[in-house]
Amino acid sequence: MFTITEALAEIATIDKRLAKKGEGILPYVARPDQLRDPLEKRGGSEAHVRQELQSISDLLSRKIQLRAAVAEANSSTQLEIDGVRRSVADWLVWKRECYVHEKGILGGIISQVHQVRENLQRVTQEKNANPIDTVAAVDERDIAERLDHLEDIYGRLDGLLSLKNALTTIDV
Repeated sequence: MFTITEALAEIATIDKRLAKKGEGILPYVARPDQLRDPLEKRGGSEAHVRQELQSISDLLSRKIQLRAAVAEANSSTQLEIDGVRRSVADWLVWKRECYVHEKGILGGIISQVHQVRENLQRVTQEKNANPIDTVAAVDERDIAERLDHLEDIYGRLDGLLSLKNALTTIDV
C-alpha cells in the first residue's frame, strides 16, 4: 500500500526506464553476419533482446496496474470547492479540458470588448470626430470576476489535488 504521489513517481520512473530499455536494445537487434556477437559471453544478443523485451512488457504491466489503481481512487475520492463537489477524476477533467475552454471564452470576450473600444477610439481620433461609446452585451466587471474566480478555483484545486495525492493510499 502506498500513496498516489508515490504511484505517480513510480510511473515517471517506469517511463524513464522504458525509454532507456528501448534505446538500449537497438544496438543488439541486428548486425552484419560477419561481426561477432558482442554479448556472446553473456548468452548472446538474442537472449538479451528477449529478456529486455520481457522486462519492457513487465514494466508496461506494472504501469497499467498503477494507473488503474490511481484511476479507481480518483473516481471514488471526492473534493469540494466553493460548494461544488466532484470526484477527483471529474476535477481532473475540469482542470485539463473545461478550465482551458472557459478561460479562453471569457478571455476572448474581454479581449473583443477592448478591441472594439480601441478601434472606435482610434477611428474617432483619426477623423477628429466625437467619441463613440462602446456597447457591450456583457458586464465586463462580471466577466473579469468570473475569470478571477476561475483562476482561484484552479489554484485551490492544484493544492487540494497535491494534498489528496499525498494522503490517498492505493493497493497494487
